Amino acid sequence: MLKNVLVLSAAVLLFSYLTCAQENRYDVSLGATAVFSKKSTGNATELVPTESGAFLATARMRFTNHSSLALNYARTKNSQIYNTTPFTYRVPVTISEFSGAYVLSFMQSEKLEPFVFGGAAGLSFYATSSYADTTTQIPIGETRQTQPALLYGAGADYRVWHRIAVRLQYRGLFYKAPDFKGSNFFTGARGHLAEPGVGVVLKF
Repeated sequence: MLKNVLVLSAAVLLFSYLTCAQENRYDVSLGATAVFSKKSTGNATELVPTESGAFLATARMRFTNHSSLALNYARTKNSQIYNTTPFTYRVPVTISEFSGAYVLSFMQSEKLEPFVFGGAAGLSFYATSSYADTTTQIPIGETRQTQPALLYGAGADYRVWHRIAVRLQYRGLFYKAPDFKGSNFFTGARGHLAEPGVGVVLKF
């Protein structure tokens, strides 16, 4: 009987230790961002994407008290508007982001955890309809184009309950402006997405 009690006590202590050791090692978050796109100009063409909102999902794995790896998926819809004399063209697109980043949590308190991050991404631009200007339907060279991107940002988690936090952050992505292989769409310029956002985080 005593042996069973000792084994059970040891098992409980081991489980408690592992639980404490693993606490807040992982987190997942769901959020929303505003998406503001930079105007790009080149090759006698001006690209002015419209503003939009995006859905963002993130999973993080912490490997030290201050360092984490994050995987992100985001999705938004906007229009890529190309101004080239004498026409203005509009391409409605869905943009999907697949990215990974290193996250540095440089300070932690009971409630607040600010962080900065940087990494790489792939942005997939999918034209959801045929290309059109104000008068004519024009086929585009290709309907999907994926561009590599540089991801950076900063933010903070504010704990509102034991395992639940609110995340405020700013994300930025630099990428090459899409041209969909159309002769009138090529700028050769860099685009930029600015994404302030808010989300709910579950830590475990």
